[in-house]
Amino acid sequence: MSLNCTPNNMVMVPKSMVPGFGGQDSTPAQAADPNVKSAIISEYIKTAAGRRKLAASMIQPLRSRRDYTAVGRKTFLVEQLPDGALPIYDRDPEAVAYVIGEEGENIIAVQKPKRVIFPLFEIASNPEIPLTQIKERRFDLIERAQDLAKAEIQAEEDTRVFEIMDAVQDAGFMGVPPNPDIPVVAPITADVLADAFADIEQEDLRVARLYFNAKDYSDIRKWGRDILDIESQATLLKTGLQATLWGAQLIVSRRVPVGRVYVCAEPEFLGRIPVRTELTVLSADDPRARTIGFSIFENLGIGIHNPFGLSRLLITRS
Repeated sequence: MSLNCTPNNMVMVPKSMVPGFGGQDSTPAQAADPNVKSAIISEYIKTAAGRRKLAASMIQPLRSRRDYTAVGRKTFLVEQLPDGALPIYDRDPEAVAYVIGEEGENIIAVQKPKRVIFPLFEIASNPEIPLTQIKERRFDLIERAQDLAKAEIQAEEDTRVFEIMDAVQDAGFMGVPPNPDIPVVAPITADVLADAFADIEQEDLRVARLYFNAKDYSDIRKWGRDILDIESQATLLKTGLQATLWGAQLIVSRRVPVGRVYVCAEPEFLGRIPVRTELTVLSADDPRARTIGFSIFENLGIGIHNPFGLSRLLITRS
């Protein structure tokens, strides 16, 4: 690895770390390679100037909130699509049992399961960073821009998840009616959630997760430990998991609309997320504009095939 050094022995950014500007271009995968990062740190730590640069890179910007972590995928069965495969699924056939009298004729039930397709779509973000800004900022602007873009893509994915839950709850799916909405006058009580659990459990399903906005979850938090199994691990709290109720996880997300609570069955009995391309980072530099850019995107579909595995609470507050 070569470094550009001035006569004053000032350590500059390695050429390979600035794609498209001298030296060999580096891909995002190379920049994220632990071996590459370890080699860069080893070079920097040899000189006082390099150590000062490493110390500056550890400074964090003044943040207003933590980066968003996706929660919507927890309630779907995620499937990576092979190349050339389409997101086509066959519904489970319906079998009927009959009681036949002693001289009755045999009854034939012809099985014709229906086939469904969940359309794919892209969610993308394209941050661009002027080279002058990279040198002016006291934190790693390149890495921070990528982190923020990834977080916003995950947030948009969750928004889409809850929009699809609303659509299925409003209209059903392929002629299957949804469970009726449960109107609630705040605060939310255990009796109300017990009714929502019953709507799903009467179809031989088990409730796995409930999704809340923080404003509505405040009612649940006031119940105390006599009813809730409250989560205390910081790593799990950061993922939105707050507590467990009757074996189901209670998850909080700012992307859940205020005044709505979604009660969901286990992933294999609710829906699918076919993924064509997982979250990917591509280099999109513009040497003429002296900017370092990235194209960050994912390609996936989201579909709910079983309205019986979903129940929705509509909350009214005075």
